[in-house]
Amino acid sequence: MNFTNIIEFIRDNLPQISHAYYEQIKKTELMKNYRRLSEKEVIAREERVFENLIEWLQTGASNDKAEKYFEKVGAERFKEGFPLTEVNYALYITKKVFWSFIAWKKELFGFGDEEGEIDFSLIMEYVTILNNFFDLGNFYIIRGYIGELFEQLEETASMSKEEIKKILMHGAFDDNDFNKDEIIWHHI
Repeated sequence: MNFTNIIEFIRDNLPQISHAYYEQIKKTELMKNYRRLSEKEVIAREERVFENLIEWLQTGASNDKAEKYFEKVGAERFKEGFPLTEVNYALYITKKVFWSFIAWKKELFGFGDEEGEIDFSLIMEYVTILNNFFDLGNFYIIRGYIGELFEQLEETASMSKEEIKKILMHGAFDDNDFNKDEIIWHHI
């Protein structure tokens, strides 16, 4: 598949895409830790995601590229104290902003034949490949995050119920709707 038009579009619009992401972060209650970062830092992190998307597309959409980048992101966010749910939601916002920028731009995909008809199987192939980047990203972020969590547990040999709740569940539930008695907390 040819992603040249999409890659060029991302490069040409990276500042606007990254700023739109920042605007979403600012108004989303679930992004408390990201909102504590400077605008410059949030935008720089978002730009790195898209730089990695470009590299991923240029190198054949290899899982290895996504794995290395996103596992590193997951481990870094754990070390920074970001709740896993917030990191996961950040990538969801990235995906949402990305699709809002490229939606209905069929020229990016080279769609249409002489009669102006669109090959929907080709559309689905493009959508699937692009979504794979973000979906693999979530998988590898979680893996990197949990891997770093286990490394910390090996060093400290313990983690309190509150520490686990803070890193895994912040932002995921409304405390009024969540029955804490349904979860069995084990010492690790």
